[in-house]
Amino acid sequence: MNVGLLPALGSGLGDLAATGQVARLVDGYFRPYAHAFERVYYVSYLPETLACFTPDTALAERVTVLAPPRPTWRGWRALTIPFVHDAELRRCAVLRVFQLTGVVPALIARARFGTPYVTTYGFSYGLLSRPGPTRVMKSALERIGLRRAAAVIATTDALCRRAAAFGARAHLVPNGVDTERFAPSGEDHRRTDERRVLYVGRLSAEKNVSAVIAAIGKLRSDVAVRLVVAGDGPLRDRLLAEARDAGVMLEWLGVVPQPALPDVYRSADAFVLASFTEGHPKALVEGMAAGLPCVVSDCEGNRSLVTDGVTGLVFDARRPDELAAQLRRVLTDGDLARALGDAARATAVERYDLGTMVAREIELLHRVAGVSPVPAVSR
Repeated sequence: MNVGLLPALGSGLGDLAATGQVARLVDGYFRPYAHAFERVYYVSYLPETLACFTPDTALAERVTVLAPPRPTWRGWRALTIPFVHDAELRRCAVLRVFQLTGVVPALIARARFGTPYVTTYGFSYGLLSRPGPTRVMKSALERIGLRRAAAVIATTDALCRRAAAFGARAHLVPNGVDTERFAPSGEDHRRTDERRVLYVGRLSAEKNVSAVIAAIGKLRSDVAVRLVVAGDGPLRDRLLAEARDAGVMLEWLGVVPQPALPDVYRSADAFVLASFTEGHPKALVEGMAAGLPCVVSDCEGNRSLVTDGVTGLVFDARRPDELAAQLRRVLTDGDLARALGDAARATAVERYDLGTMVAREIELLHRVAGVSPVPAVSR
C-alpha cells in the first residue's frame, strides 16, 4: 500500500527547516510511515530533495519527495499537483493532508482517481481569519475539505465537534511530541538565583509576546528573571525594543532546530504562552513533557491541554498584571512549580506521546484504504 503526504499550501521541507521543525517530520512521521507503508510520496511545493535534509539512504528507499523543478506560484502548484504527479498519486491508496489549507490537490485527486483523503483539522480557519474575501474563501475551503474527507483528524474535542457539524467523520488525535526527548533532566540546572521563563514560537501579533514582556517587567523589583525566546517572526525587532525599554533581560535564541529544543526546555524554570488564539500548540505540549510549570492564556487551544491549578496556571491574555501574578507564583513557590510540572509531564506522557499519536494515524489510514497493515520493515 502506498500513501501520499500533502503539506500545507505552499509548504515543504525547506519551510520546516527554516522553523527548526524538519527533524520532527522526518523522524516523527517519515520513519514510522516508511515502516507501515510500501512507498511514501511527500508532495512538496518547493524545489528540493529528501537528501537535502537527511543522509539516511534506507529512508530514501521508501520515501520519495515529489517536488517542482523550480519555484512555482503555490496556487498553480496546488491545482496542478494531481496532473504533474499523476502516475505517483494514482498508486496511492490514501492521501494524508497535514493541514486543511493543503486540501486542494486532494480534492482534485479524489475527483480524478477516487482516492480518499484524511486531513488534519488543527484550528478553525474560517473563524480565525480576518474579515474579508480571504476569510470567505478559507471558510468555503474548510467546509468543503472537511465534508469530503474520508476521515478528519481533529486535534481537540472542540474541533471534533465543529468538524462533525460540517458532516465530517472526525477522529480525535491530538498533536504529540517525543516524550523521551522532551523530558526533565532530573538535575537542578540553576547556578544563580536568576529564574528563566521560556517562550517558544512565532513572533507575531496573535502570540501576544508583548504581554509577556510587560508582565516580566512588573516582576523585576522582587524576582530576578530572564525571558528566553526561541523563535522568529515579523515582530522580532519591535519586541526586542520593547524588552530593552522595559529593562527586561531577554535572551533571544532565534530559530532552534528540533533536536536542540529539549535542552532549551530543560534550562528553563517555567514556560509561558500568552496567545490570543491557539489550535493545539505543540510548544505547550513540549513544555509539559519537559516537566515545566506552564503559565498559559485562557484560550480554547490552551484549555484543551492545561487544567488550571493542576497541570498549569491560566490567565487572561489581555491582562499582563494577571500573567505577572501567575508567573510570580511558579517562580517563587518551589513546591507549586514542582507539582504543576510533575502533573504536566504525566499528562503529556499519557495523552500526547508522538509515537502513539502517529500509530493511531497510520491505523486510521489503513482503515480508510480498506487494507491490512503492511508488516513493519526492520532497520
